Amino acid sequence: MPAVVRRNERSWAIDLISKINFIVSSNDLMIKKAGGESTISTGRGNTMFPDVILYANQEQSVILQGWELKMPDVLIEDETFIKDAQRKAVALNLNSCLIWNFTYAVLYIRDNKNGSFRKVKQWSDTCHIRTREDVKTYHNDWENLLKRIILEINGYFVSGEFHKAALGDIISNSALASIIDRNKDILAQYLHAAAIRDAKMGAFINTWWEEVRTEYEHDEADSYKAYAKTVILNWANRILFAHIIKSRQNAALRVNDITFETSPAEADSIFSEITSHCDFYNVFSVVEYNKILPTDTWQDFVELSLFLKSNGIETLDQEALQNILEGTVATSKREINGQFTTPTALARILVRLTVRDWTDTILDCCCGTGTIPKAAIQIKKGLLSPKDAIESVWACDKYKYPLQVANISMAGADTVNLANRLFQHNALTLEVGESISIINPETGDDIELSLPSFGAIASNLPFVPFEIIPGDDKAEIAKIPLSDGLGGRSDLYCYIAIKIADILKSNGMLGIITSNSWLGTKAGEQFIRVLQEKYILRQVHISGKGRWFKNADVVTTIMILQKKSESCNAPTDFWLWKKSLTDFSQDVDSENVLVNSALLSVEQNSSVATLSRYTQSQIDSILQFNVCYNALFHNVGWLLDIQDKVIPLSEAFHVFRGSRRGWDSLFYPANGEHHIESIYLKKVLLNARNITTLMAQAEQDAFCCGVSISRLTAMGHTGALEWIAKFSDQRNGVGKPLPKVLKRKGMEWYELQEKEIAEIFTMMNPDKRFFFARFENPSFVNQRLIGLNHKPDYPDMELNHALLNSIFTIFCIEAAGFGRGLGVLDINKDSIQNCYMLNPNLVSKSARENIVQAFDRIKSRQIMNFVDELRDDARIQFEHEVLRSFGIDEYFEKIKNSLLSMQASRAAVKS
Repeated sequence: MPAVVRRNERSWAIDLISKINFIVSSNDLMIKKAGGESTISTGRGNTMFPDVILYANQEQSVILQGWELKMPDVLIEDETFIKDAQRKAVALNLNSCLIWNFTYAVLYIRDNKNGSFRKVKQWSDTCHIRTREDVKTYHNDWENLLKRIILEINGYFVSGEFHKAALGDIISNSALASIIDRNKDILAQYLHAAAIRDAKMGAFINTWWEEVRTEYEHDEADSYKAYAKTVILNWANRILFAHIIKSRQNAALRVNDITFETSPAEADSIFSEITSHCDFYNVFSVVEYNKILPTDTWQDFVELSLFLKSNGIETLDQEALQNILEGTVATSKREINGQFTTPTALARILVRLTVRDWTDTILDCCCGTGTIPKAAIQIKKGLLSPKDAIESVWACDKYKYPLQVANISMAGADTVNLANRLFQHNALTLEVGESISIINPETGDDIELSLPSFGAIASNLPFVPFEIIPGDDKAEIAKIPLSDGLGGRSDLYCYIAIKIADILKSNGMLGIITSNSWLGTKAGEQFIRVLQEKYILRQVHISGKGRWFKNADVVTTIMILQKKSESCNAPTDFWLWKKSLTDFSQDVDSENVLVNSALLSVEQNSSVATLSRYTQSQIDSILQFNVCYNALFHNVGWLLDIQDKVIPLSEAFHVFRGSRRGWDSLFYPANGEHHIESIYLKKVLLNARNITTLMAQAEQDAFCCGVSISRLTAMGHTGALEWIAKFSDQRNGVGKPLPKVLKRKGMEWYELQEKEIAEIFTMMNPDKRFFFARFENPSFVNQRLIGLNHKPDYPDMELNHALLNSIFTIFCIEAAGFGRGLGVLDINKDSIQNCYMLNPNLVSKSARENIVQAFDRIKSRQIMNFVDELRDDARIQFEHEVLRSFGIDEYFEKIKNSLLSMQASRAAVKS
């Protein structure tokens, strides 16, 4: 690509830099050096870095300030001139900048609070310089002013008012973010335009997007913008990594040859040459269509490389280089699948919970951007040699795009000469003994490795629901033995967990992060049953204090499994974390307590994590109460002690969901806005938001008419006829006539049947209020509510109502569901129908009177959040009366603690 720099402007900038260096070398200043000449390119007019950069050291690794230069024909008030200088200051993480057009010089400082810039000072000593020719004529004048400016600016640095920035922070944070921000949109448009001319390219990006779009769910909605970011990070990370390793890998010195005359294709060849002499194929390999770049975008990459070349990166010590690597990985992860990237603390804890023998091999089979293998390497480095650490940690991912970041993540500044065991592979097709090829970074020779069996596998498995599992994965799933046992509708992580057992050693450990979807569904019970064909379920961990993945609604679990060597009925430990992931990341002692407790199966500190432990036979028995796996974290073993006191709720009640006829305006006419005959009107409750006591009265009308039009006409019931006619010619949202949409077999299209009238009701998806309210007069309930009617064998409505509202029934409802991302309880009609209640037939006559009398005191007052209910004296007295009548009063605290623990854990997912 030909240079586009006007020689005279470049010459003056270089001259200015030379004069500054003379001034600072003649004085003892904080400013030690000036540079920037290598990246000057005025052709674009919108360059990445300032024309002149002031440094705090000779190595040029600490930057003080950037200057933007123009000739006198550009006014000092020019908005673009000013904004460019300020933008570049932000990109360099600096709070000051200077602009100079040889007529005036203006100094700006950035406000720490609002980020805006204000003018600090203006120098007008050379206001007589008005033309380019004047710059040459009055050379001595602006040189004298230059010295004054340097000395005065130095004072601001001495006072601390102007900040400096370390090269590492600039590179890994602001510079990368700036490149993405500047180029994402223009590159996306450029790629889209190219794809219009190349159908194969369009098909490639569309296919790529279908595979990875869930990773971008909370970030990018446009496939071309997402792919543009992948291309940008591919170029930026290759350039940066080559500059980082060039002091230790001579082959990487070729990156210094990238200039404004180099084309993208030539740069790709340079990186291929580097790869041929050292490892890091995943870093230096190209992504498809990466050479389709706008000129401006390519110029940014060249500027970045020239900036790194001239700014002393090779002089940084190992710790500084490591910080750059980590900062770069962090920035890249925020841009690529950031919402599902494993937090560092979670990765470290997962690895520590999983590994039993630190000398043995470890694999992350879905490594993404490499947080988990990095954690494994770091821990191993503290126990083994760096070589042994690198060579015993393996990682792979189905997709190429995150492997570049993973390789940078796994590489340490002290291990760049060692080959990471990192490769592209689908976890569903891994086989022991298959050949894996990597490159020896010391010799450049290929290394053919045989995939070993592993002592431990630790992975954050992909959150891909069964509806969108890619076709190639479905084909592999069909080959997996036992996969049929999952019913064909399981999430992708379920199948990977089964398949990955094939490459585990006997008694090897599997630690996986999964969504919590299996905790509350029948499919989840199937998943555990299938897993137990191959594994012993040793531990399950959930958070009782906030989600682990802050950017995503998904709630997650950790499962620790051991590959079976023989039949075993070992107990399972259910751990509920009482500290947040942030707490653990900031408190190594708490993390150690958590890990040591889990390894030893002993609850060492209940403020860190609580343990609930069950044998498989106990789990099977507890699940018979229709509680879900989620309840097992909350010490519910007491259920087995009282099982002879309870019955399924469905034995005493018919349970149904409220009317789901649709078209509420027809079936629930607004009061006073109709003339419907009273015979066709019943009362309905539409929602429970305004219900304040346990006795309720429905106030809204419901149109309940099963009489034909002809019969209504014959009877002269004009009110009902007029109401029906009002809707007979209406259409739904897709244009279909209501009489056709609402038609049901054996019913008039406008009919609401009286079988949906309830004596008692409760809510769908409750949050903090749990109650069963009884109607003064049986009424309709709509689809947001669940209705109950007593069965003949349980006629005592007062006692039934009281027992439904007892703490045991509320516990059973809470235990039947679990909190999803927004924290509400995920239950439905079936959950209520299948839950248990205390058996009314076991209550003596005298105990019945005591229960009803105690219940009357809470029935007449306002319903409270259930946490507050259990602080209320009248409520506590009622609960004890109920439990005493069944001879289980000593279980009150256990039931209460289990219930409140479940509710607190569910509420915590909101944070």
